[in-house]
Formats: sequence, C-alpha cells, structure tokens
Amino acid sequence: MSKTIQFPVAEAGTQNVPVSEQKVQKETVIEYLKAYGYDKSLSVSEQNQFIQTALANDLNPFKREIHIAVYGEGANRKVSIITGYQNYLKRADRTGNLDGWRAWLEGDGSCMKAVVEIFRKDWTHSFTHEVYWEEAVQKKKDGSPTQFWAKQPRFQLRKVAMAQAFRLAFPDELGSLPYETAELPDNEAALETPAVTRSVKTSNAKVAEQATETVQQAETVMNEPPTNTTVEPADHKTELSEDERIRLVNRIESLFEDHPEDFTRKHREWILNNAQKAVDRAGINKMIAYTEKVIRKASA
Repeated sequence: MSKTIQFPVAEAGTQNVPVSEQKVQKETVIEYLKAYGYDKSLSVSEQNQFIQTALANDLNPFKREIHIAVYGEGANRKVSIITGYQNYLKRADRTGNLDGWRAWLEGDGSCMKAVVEIFRKDWTHSFTHEVYWEEAVQKKKDGSPTQFWAKQPRFQLRKVAMAQAFRLAFPDELGSLPYETAELPDNEAALETPAVTRSVKTSNAKVAEQATETVQQAETVMNEPPTNTTVEPADHKTELSEDERIRLVNRIESLFEDHPEDFTRKHREWILNNAQKAVDRAGINKMIAYTEKVIRKASA
C-alpha cells in the first residue's frame, strides 16, 4: 500500500467561508468566449451550454475554474466542459462541513485502486469511495492508455477517485460541477491546442497552415533549454519519494490546467516526460520553473 496522503481542515478557530451566492455574471463569461475566440468556433447552443454551466456553478473562466475543449470536425466534432479537481476541494471546504480527508493507493498495475475517505462534521461516520484502475483508465483507439494515464497512472487514478468521492459526499454543492479532465473518455483528444481547434470554420488549407505553425512553435520552445531557472542547492538533491513526486507533478498539472492555451499537447508531454525522469528534487523543480517561464512569456 502506498503512503496515505492526508489533508486536514483549517486549524481550530479558523472560520470557514460559506458558499456564496452566484457572483459570476453572464457578461463575464461572454467576454471570456470572445477573448479566446470561442464565440467564432462554437455554435450558439455550445456557447449557451458553457455559459449556463459556468453561471449555475459560479465558475469563473478567467480564473481557470472552468474551460472548454473543442476537438475533431464534422461528425467527429466534440465539445467538453472541464473543471479541475481543485474546485471540488475548495467548494467542499467552503461548505463548512468538511472535517478532513485522505487518499491512498492499494495494489499495482491493473489491480491498483485508489481509495478516498472523507470526513464531514455533520456525519457520524466517514465516507469511503474506491475506484479501480481497470475501470477508470482512459484508452486510445488501439487499447493503450492515453498519454497522461500511461505516464501518471497513480496520479490520474487519485484525481478520478477524489472527484467522484467529493461529488458523492457533497451532492448538493458539487453534483452539478463539470467533470475533471482525468474522467473524460476522450481526455487526450480534448487537450489538443486551442489554436488548431478554433479553426474549425476556416478552410482546410488555413487549418493545415495554422496547425503546422503551432507545431513548429512548440518544437522551437521544446528545443530551447530551460535557462534562468531556480534550482535548489546541491544538498537538496535527494531522491524523490513517490508522494513528493506526485505533489510536484501535481503542481505542473495545475499550471497546465490554469493556462491551457499556453501549451500544445507535445509541449506538455515533453515537460512531463522530463519531470518524470528527474531523479532528485532539483531536477523536477527545474521543470516547474521552466513551465512558469513559458507562462510568463505567453502573458508578456
């Protein structure tokens, strides 16, 4: 069994912030769709679906609490509305009833399962939820796991278990939230770069041109060595424990989720691959610093 990851609630005396009334305005969501070009690439019904989902759950797209992925064309075109598992944790804590929770893994390979235990102040017993890898893993057409499930099976399985468990433990507050990315059956396709997917209404030649340009830009950035990054001193170059590696990779994943338009799929894969190969804390922190550098460049 892996080590249990426990997350206590705030210290005694700290007042929980109650769930507020809806604050996100329709105009804000519409402005987001315009700012990122979705008002042109999405149909009216798709835009309305995103708007109503954001308003119903008080999710601000400019804060990356909710985003949309468009991929495929014609009969294969699909739209996914996505949120991050962090929103489940924040919303549960804001109810004032969360009394701590923990998550751990049992077994290996196809027999692996993730277990989440949640404690509520208004319940006499804790709630436990299990998710099995063989039932949750997302696969490509050839039957192999999608890229993130292949590279981070434990992390992905934990995210699915956490999202499902918190929806079940807090159905009124979290039941209508969009799914977490790891839960989507077409997760890998949903992570295609927006620069290409937003071109669905242009000519095929234009789409090909933009796709080629995007790949070239990604390869240029990928070939650029991470410079001016912060590396921890040599005495911190110790081997990573599994829990610490997951925590640090989780940070990179969070940056991807918060800035989906700043990274192509190939670029994300390159960063995660280097992070997974890191043998010490300094190595993986270097990739975190590099990811933050890319975001700063994109925002400049």
